[in-house]
Amino acid sequence: MAVVLHVELTLVPGRRDAYVARAQRHRATVLATEPGCSRFDISIPEDVDNVVRLYEVYDDMMAFDHHMETPHMQEYRADTQPMIENRRSARAIMAND
Repeated sequence: MAVVLHVELTLVPGRRDAYVARAQRHRATVLATEPGCSRFDISIPEDVDNVVRLYEVYDDMMAFDHHMETPHMQEYRADTQPMIENRRSARAIMAND
């Protein structure tokens, strides 16, 4: 069953562009090196200056667990942590599988 990850990040004011640039590099790495990730979207709400949302889909729990343990994930987290005030995430199972 596919695993969906929803993440909403509240960023330090003024850090959105830097965060999005780093997230885009991370997205490219994930999609290029993790065949178990079928979708990785980055969205920016029009009405809030310091919020970014991520939507990721993994083939199964094994692919998701692998993603969380990769060196590039650890590097992304270390690089972006100072840019983030709050991180809310929810994991779900794809209902239309």
